[in-house]
Amino acid sequence: MKNSSRRKLDFKRQYIYFVLLLFIIKPNFLFSQEFPVSGESSVLINDPLITRLQYENKALNMAMENAIDNAFGTSVMTNYNRLTVTEMQGRSVAFNSDIRSNFISTFPNGIWIKDSTKNCIEEKDEKGNYWLTCKVAGYARKIESAKVQFIAYTLDGINPQLNKSETFNNGEDGYLYFRSPDNGYIVIFYDDMKKVQRCIPYNASKENYFKVDGNREYIFFSRNKSDYLSDKNNVDEIEFFTEMPLDYNQFYVLFSPTPFSGYFYNPPEKLEGRYSTFKSLDRESFHSWLQENRTRNKDLQVQIIGVTITRTP
Repeated sequence: MKNSSRRKLDFKRQYIYFVLLLFIIKPNFLFSQEFPVSGESSVLINDPLITRLQYENKALNMAMENAIDNAFGTSVMTNYNRLTVTEMQGRSVAFNSDIRSNFISTFPNGIWIKDSTKNCIEEKDEKGNYWLTCKVAGYARKIESAKVQFIAYTLDGINPQLNKSETFNNGEDGYLYFRSPDNGYIVIFYDDMKKVQRCIPYNASKENYFKVDGNREYIFFSRNKSDYLSDKNNVDEIEFFTEMPLDYNQFYVLFSPTPFSGYFYNPPEKLEGRYSTFKSLDRESFHSWLQENRTRNKDLQVQIIGVTITRTP
């Protein structure tokens, strides 16, 4: 019996040693998932109300975003680059750069873990402008997220073969085509660069998501094409509007095989005439919610569809 007990005790000791060994190895395994990255970015110093420290923080943040984008890119599909070259030629380079920078910072495929080195230098260009350039190196962790498998695009009519368009005139109606190979759930948001409005589900829905069937075609914002609803009066129709000669807005199309978690939103606002807004979120809250979902849900698919709106004099 004593020998038997001793063997059991020895086994327990080995078992404890094995468990401790796993705990010793695990941190090294986690550390191996942190990749060395580096990047740089420059900001134009042109506002006397902004301090040097504020400019430096902005440039360092942009450099970290650049490092993550260089290392991991993004799985978020977008037509941004195509719009920049074609329909957005009337915009300034600074404006296009701001949108690109905002896109990178909002949807990176990685998370910054820690700095290793950082350095900032102020320089004067040939035109007399002062720039602050920051370089940063550190470690980041990659976010594993799904590539977009669904098809989605905007329309200026209800025929998906003839009316595909990413450019609209002020006062023109718009629609959105969607089709997924799998069953799942979607949410569609519209970002006018001031706030984010939730377009799908429609305002009448009590859910935070809309369930879709695989291999079924959907045309949203059209009552004539609303056979997916029991009551076509619940359809919210949209009309593009801008006060600028040329404006850039964007749709976010999110698909997941599982339902989305809840999010806070503001109720619709009544406007002049028969118009109203959708339920809305502030941009910071929306971006935080979406990035958290991308981090937790590896099956989440995200597509951004940029649209331009033109207002003629």
